[in-house]
Order: sequence, then structure tokens, then C-alpha cells
Amino acid sequence: MNLKELPFSMKPVGWFQIGWSGDIPKGSVKPLRYFSQDLVAYRGEDGGINVMNAHCHHLGAHLGHGGKVVGNEVQCPYHGWRWNKEGKNTHIPYQEKCVNKRLKTWHAQEQHGCIFIWHDPTNSPPRWSLTHMFDDFTEFSDMAEKDFYPLYPGGTRLWSGEEVHPQITFENSVDSMHFRYVHDSPMTPELLEQDFRNDDTEFRTVFGFKSVKTGEVAMEFDTRTSGVGCSFNVFKGSYNYRVLFCATPVDDETSDLFNSIWWPRPDGDESQQLPNDLEKRIADEILTTVDEDLLIWRHQAYVDRPLLAREDVRAFTTLRKWQKGFYDLPATEA
Repeated sequence: MNLKELPFSMKPVGWFQIGWSGDIPKGSVKPLRYFSQDLVAYRGEDGGINVMNAHCHHLGAHLGHGGKVVGNEVQCPYHGWRWNKEGKNTHIPYQEKCVNKRLKTWHAQEQHGCIFIWHDPTNSPPRWSLTHMFDDFTEFSDMAEKDFYPLYPGGTRLWSGEEVHPQITFENSVDSMHFRYVHDSPMTPELLEQDFRNDDTEFRTVFGFKSVKTGEVAMEFDTRTSGVGCSFNVFKGSYNYRVLFCATPVDDETSDLFNSIWWPRPDGDESQQLPNDLEKRIADEILTTVDEDLLIWRHQAYVDRPLLAREDVRAFTTLRKWQKGFYDLPATEA
């Protein structure tokens, strides 16, 4: 896909995934690059995750390459300058007075084993709350997080540097027929419901999959797209797993795609990782669905005014109109 020809930028406002909690153990640092900026994430002794711009104000060393965690601060690998989670310089080994200049910090949040950051070109604080994979679906399914295996690492997969815009990926959230032709669904898919949640920052759809033999709905899934960065999906019926799919811009030409799957435990199973046979099945049968989508996304041309089948018109036009609201927003007060 030629992202330069798209009528929207790679700088949308919203929540975006940058990794999994297991990627950054206590006392470790990790270099990242998102939204065309070099970032560093680190986890201090208090266990909290912190994300900030990566280059030390002293001589520009990257804090994520050789940097160390000292207490709840990150130490520059070049000359030992330290920066706290507010981006403030707190220590210079060979000088008593610190500099009065801060590194930009990013609002980071961890939920259910995933790490998210808030992105806003105006540097405004989060404008809405992040959807929760378990707390926000109780009317659709009463299963709690404890009823599922931990997702990391066996239920996760990352596709790095794909020439795909996040907004394009989430058009699948209203496209019932792609399940049949892209994913070879053995059941007949149908879009049953669509509405808005969370002060209209969340687009919700409910799909039904009908048995070919009986014509009855054998499985439903509730999908909630938060902005243009994250899609939370809960399956109920023939399968009862949950999927979080996220697309995060790296720069103006590429995105990282994250897929996370929570699989239900059998009664009485309290193990802390997926059984080997189940992990292989998930890798071979479920995580591969993004590979199937990428066969389309990598070579797709964006059609601004698509020819749509009658049953697609309302869903696609509503989604695209809603998606436009996540670009070029005015600044807000903290």
C-alpha cells in the first residue's frame, strides 16, 4: 500500500500498543521507535512502566542502548546522567547541580499484560479511557481474566515494519464477508449490530456466524475498536477466546502489528502458561489470520469512494466518517 497517497496522516490521536509487559522485566530498558520518534521504555524498582523520548539532553546518547535502571530512574550509558519518570534530570555524577531541562514523557498504561501509550500531536493528556478486555465485556460474557491462560509469550505475535496504515486494518471490523473469503470461515458470517461506546471513541460491532447445517448462530463475537489503534474482540459460542489486535505507526511509512490471544482454561487448570499442544494450535490456526489479512493489506490500493454492496453501505460509511474524528484535534487542557 502506498501510504503517501492516503488522505489521512500517520499521526492519529489515541491509544496504541507498544509491547507486552513480559518484554520489559523489572530493572530493564528497551529502545523503541514509534510516531517517527526514538523512545525508551524502562521498568523501575517500583514495577511501573515508563516511556520517554530516548536521547539524553547532554550529548544525545540513546538511553535505550546501554542505559541502566537505577532505582526508579534511567541512567545514560554515556556519562551517567539520570532521568526520572517525569523526564527530569536528577543526577550528574561529576556536578552537584542538575540541568533544568526535561525529556518528553509519554502517558503509558498497562492492562492485562499489554503496554499502551497515548499519542496526541498536541501533547494533550488522554482524552478517553482505554477499553479493557475483561471489565468492559461483562454484558456479553461473564468470563474473567482468571478464567484464561496468561497470554505471554505463547499467545502473542508481532509483525514489525509493515507498510500498512492502522485505519485500513480496522475496516475489517465491519466487513463480515471477508471472513469467508480471506479466512475460509466454515460458517456464514453476518453483521448483527453496530453502535458507539465510551463517549463515541469506541466503535462496536457484533458478528454472528451461522452453522451451514442448521442456519442457526453458532458463534458470536463482540468487537470494539478504540480510535484507530486497537481492536478488542470477544468470541462466545463454538469458541470462547479473546483477541486484541493493535496497529501502531512506526513512522510515516510503516506500522507494527500486535496480536494477543487469551484462551480459556479447562476447569481446575491453574497453570501459568499455555500447554505446548495448545500453543502450537494457536500459532498455526489463529495467529496466522493476520498473515492472511496482510496478503490483502500489503498490496491494497485505498479507494476513497468505494463501490459497496447494499448491505455494506451503512457500516462502511459510518465507520469511515467516525475514523476521521481522530486526526487534527485541537489541544485540550490538562
